[in-house]
Amino acid sequence: MFSTAPRLWAAYYRPMPDASSLEPPAAHPARALPLVAALALLSLACASDDAGTDEATTDGDGDGDGEGEAAGLSYWADAKAVIDAKCVSCHRPDDIAPFSLTTLEEVRAVAAILPAALGSGSMPPWSPSPGCQDFEHDRSLSEAELALLLEWLADGAPEGDPADAPPDPEPGQPFAEDAVLVMPEAYTPTQEPDDYRCFVLPWDEDEERFVTGYQFRPDQRELAHHVTISAVAPASVAELEAMDAADPGPGYTCFGDIGVPGRALGGWVPGSLATTFPEGTGMRISPGSKLVLQMHYNTSSATPTADRSGMALSLAESVERPLTTLPILDFGWPTGTTPMTIPAGESKVTHAATISLDSPLVGMLIQELGAEPGEPLLVHQVGMHMHYLGVSGQLRVLHADGTETCALDIGAWDFNWQGRYVLREPLELGPGDTVEITCSWDNSAANQPIIDGAIGEPIEVGWGDGTQDEMCLGSMVVSRP
Repeated sequence: MFSTAPRLWAAYYRPMPDASSLEPPAAHPARALPLVAALALLSLACASDDAGTDEATTDGDGDGDGEGEAAGLSYWADAKAVIDAKCVSCHRPDDIAPFSLTTLEEVRAVAAILPAALGSGSMPPWSPSPGCQDFEHDRSLSEAELALLLEWLADGAPEGDPADAPPDPEPGQPFAEDAVLVMPEAYTPTQEPDDYRCFVLPWDEDEERFVTGYQFRPDQRELAHHVTISAVAPASVAELEAMDAADPGPGYTCFGDIGVPGRALGGWVPGSLATTFPEGTGMRISPGSKLVLQMHYNTSSATPTADRSGMALSLAESVERPLTTLPILDFGWPTGTTPMTIPAGESKVTHAATISLDSPLVGMLIQELGAEPGEPLLVHQVGMHMHYLGVSGQLRVLHADGTETCALDIGAWDFNWQGRYVLREPLELGPGDTVEITCSWDNSAANQPIIDGAIGEPIEVGWGDGTQDEMCLGSMVVSRP
């Protein structure tokens, strides 16, 4: 059983951007993009119909300069800070969102559709349910922020006084750029509306290195839906290179995972900034390894254009506490000894599994950390992965003393926006603890994905890498305390 474990790790790669990276569009991934396009068109119609009127925001002279507005919420004093913090990372020029929200005029142009998007919770999107864990870079709106935006929009989006503009955000820590890796050749996406493509990046280090941080460098930002970066160990490089050579053109097609065993280093989606691992920690890369960049191109968001994206890495020769990823799943699912069956037509199907921290597999994995079985571990990041039929998923730690801790709860699964979520405070795993994963799916006719332009009929589904297969995978990035 343990010999199958490395290949399973590859399934973490495509869904593992960090928590700063999650900007999902709508409830069902296969239908989200047409909805966004429809909203964009509606917003343009509203902008055209309302052009020049703006009665709710002009003063008595009708010049619209903000003077004479009734006291209350305004763009400059109230709304701008929330919009900039929660929306603008994607809704800006030449990014993947269908319209920009960087100015008052841009916000007013789509004001008619914003209350519905905000009120439904589809925007700004954030997959983890509240009340489970506190994550870094949480983009969900607080009740106060939501009420503020809805009231401001209901009042006609008043401008207010530009002197009340919020201060510019504090600059972040400079990113230590020790290596920059770029796709060897430019690639123009060909699949519609989504093209999943993997590219082998050059890695010529002849000594062991540790990745302590990364920063994605998108070339055609408006096409980049999400990206993952993975390390393939020397033992699997020949298999990787053969797969790459067998697919004509730059890179190779790679839906679901990168196709060979490897280690997830991180990921990106629109809005992500540079990611730095906790001080003194890092992901090991052995000499002779290769790095794989998995690109998810969204070709419905912009005209396909030649792309040559890359990554910048922060590196260290050694770290105090190496990081590794614990896979959370029933290993009988991928081997078929415990079928993960999702019957055709069933709208509520659930499978669950537990992993003991005292198991030989976990013991093998934590040897890389310099830890012994029975030692406590710290969880820094968590994530989950399913495919199109997923509805919800949870990760829980069942402690040896009978208590439990929620590690991740995703109440509304969205295939297109999966992530590795960074905990504000690390979660401790102790001797005798187990980790439980629970996944739920809807395989009814009403929830079938659009594949090759058509909605298919429900079929019985099990574990697999294909578009119409399913998975139930959890991950925990851990170190020694």
